[in-house]
Amino acid sequence: MNLIFASAQYVGEVFTDSGLRFMQMNIPASGKNSPEVPMFIVPNKAAGETFDVFAPGCHLLLSGRLYPNRTDYKMYVVPTTPLQVIPKEINVNQVTLAGGVGYIAEQKMEDLYTFSLMCKAPSQVLLNYSWQDSMGFRIESWGDDAKRLKNLLYVGRQMALSGSLRYNTWTAQDGTARSTYQVRVRSSQYSLFGKNQGQSSTAAPPVTSKQPEPTLSAVGVVGAPCSYEELGNPPF
Repeated sequence: MNLIFASAQYVGEVFTDSGLRFMQMNIPASGKNSPEVPMFIVPNKAAGETFDVFAPGCHLLLSGRLYPNRTDYKMYVVPTTPLQVIPKEINVNQVTLAGGVGYIAEQKMEDLYTFSLMCKAPSQVLLNYSWQDSMGFRIESWGDDAKRLKNLLYVGRQMALSGSLRYNTWTAQDGTARSTYQVRVRSSQYSLFGKNQGQSSTAAPPVTSKQPEPTLSAVGVVGAPCSYEELGNPPF
């Protein structure tokens, strides 16, 4: 699952180097130190009328599927309902994800816990994404939620969560501008599946010989990609 329901301001149309046409929309900043969250809308039948209908600067309500792109590091949205004009006072930023824990980052702060969640979604030819691929979302949790998830999560564990989409920018040591997206978990809005680490089934047969254990990947299968490591660690 990779859903978003958000209000955003329409910036205008943009083109890729290959000539593909998208709509750029920015979710308003959530605080003084938080930048706007840029998203790129993939026009489709579900979105209804899009280009040449909305004027730059208008505020829209959108509902769709999130697709983080590992090529240009942008966040794309494929609408599932028509775009609607709304008053600028309406502020919505709701993300719902479900998948398997992929990569657990080195924890640099006691009250912050970060990891990636690997999800499956319908294929999107324009985004070079198929059902066989996994997409990685950076997740951050704070306070009591961070402490709780630190004790309960491990690579491969399945979970569903609700949060808000954030955008982080910084300057790397070489002076280049860097950016990344992350989902901030809303307090207690998550569910975990399967057993806690260390628990075993009473019906499991005894182990009579040592066998090499398969390595768990992002979605619990051998060899699945984890884009969290590929993008590098952001300065949480």
